[in-house]
Parts: sequence; C-alpha cells; structure tokens
Amino acid sequence: MPIDDRDLTRQDEDISPAEFAAEERREHYAFGNWPEIAGTVFTLFVIWLIFAFTG
Repeated sequence: MPIDDRDLTRQDEDISPAEFAAEERREHYAFGNWPEIAGTVFTLFVIWLIFAFTG
C-alpha cells in the first residue's frame, strides 16, 4: 500500500486504535535492543580513542 501525503501528516491521536495496530503490524520492524547496545559500545570506543591519543 503506497503512502500518500495525508498519511504522513496524521498524528497517532487521530488514528483509531485498530488502525494504529494494523499500521504497526504492516511496518513489522522489531530491532530489539541491539541498536542501543551497539551505539553504547561505539560511543565507549570513541571515548577510549579520544583519551588514548590525546593523553
């Protein structure tokens, strides 16, 4: 189902609960916690690099 401009400007409060649940099922992105964990590890690595090379 293509997205039109009206769908892009609708707020969650304007959508019925059934329509919101259907939209969530249609998108089906479930990344879990790994993006937060990877971001934390990368941030700690960058901090370590900063302190390792600047003394």
